[in-house]
Order: sequence, then structure tokens, then C-alpha cells
Amino acid sequence: MGLRRGAALVCAALVATGCATNQRTVLREIEDASGTATARLQRVAVVAIDRDAASRTAWEGAIASRLASRGVATTTGDALRAGAQRVAGAVTVDGGPVIEAARRSGADAILFVQPPAAVPIAPGSGAYRWLDARSSPDPRTDLDTAPASVTELRLYNLTTNAAAWRAMVMVYYPSAGASDADKVADAVATGLAKRGFVRADGR
Repeated sequence: MGLRRGAALVCAALVATGCATNQRTVLREIEDASGTATARLQRVAVVAIDRDAASRTAWEGAIASRLASRGVATTTGDALRAGAQRVAGAVTVDGGPVIEAARRSGADAILFVQPPAAVPIAPGSGAYRWLDARSSPDPRTDLDTAPASVTELRLYNLTTNAAAWRAMVMVYYPSAGASDADKVADAVATGLAKRGFVRADGR
């Protein structure tokens, strides 16, 4: 009885915070940084913030694939990063050159992805520094005793020149490396669809 009550309370909390969840994967939006779309996105640049090239490719490919399945044209970060100057000791490139490269590619938005294995973003004075982003407090609490990974996401609208959506995806009992990229990508596509940025699955 106690276990059922506990499970019910957890489910109620997730619904109250507007989370997309399944047995292992939970998406938590940052409400004050997430708005409702006025129009669907047509082309999105997916940029993973990670020093490891193989990891970047895996994460960008997984999310780009899910967006493409919902009718969104995509480009990934490899071409956008070319020529963008790195800040010494930083995980990410300066945001300015990446944003301009995305504009030249015809994208109307950039989805920045920080995989769970990446080094946290630090404050800095570089141009935009990933849109002046800092790593948020870990969404896990003392009650979350199960091992979990956290992937951060930020959507930047190139038409309005403003941040449009922000979320974290937690995977409980995570697999090694980028093995969970597909699960995270599914949650991301679902979250963006609920906000109207992409079409709902199957429509």
C-alpha cells in the first residue's frame, strides 16, 4: 500500500511539472525559459556541446533523425563548427560564429545539446558562450537514489533572436557512452511537439 501511494505521489508530481516520462526517461522543462511556438520550425541546426567527436556525431544524429521524422529539415554541428574559435579551456565554441553559420545554412533555430558525459558549462566572457548559458542546478534530488544521467537542451530561435525552449532529460540506470541518445532524442521530439515547435508524431 505504501509503495502504491509513493508511486502515485511521484506520478502526480511529474504531471504537475509538465514532464514527459516513461519507465526510464524523464524530460523536465525549465518553465521560465520555455514558450509555446507561434509557428512550426522548418529547419533546425542540432549542435552537441562535447569535446568528443564521436559523441557529438551520435547525439546530433539521433536528435536530427527524430526531428526529420516529424517533418523538420536538419543540419548538424560539424559544418557549423568549422572556423568557430574555441575559448581556451571551454567545452563549447563561441556562440556567435555558430549562430551565423546556422543562419547561412538556412536554419530558423539551433538546438544546443549538452550530453551527460560533457564537462559542465562554465561562466565566461566569450561571444554568447553558448548563449550566456551556465549549467543549471542538477534536477536530481536527495530522493533520487537511482543512478541517472542528465542531458541539457536549449532551443534558440534565429527568427526572433531569443531562447525559445529549455529542458533536461534524465535517464535512470543509464547505459555507457551515447547508447541512450535515441531514448533522449525521442523525449526531446515529444517535448518540442507539445510546445508546437514540431508536428505531433504521425501527423
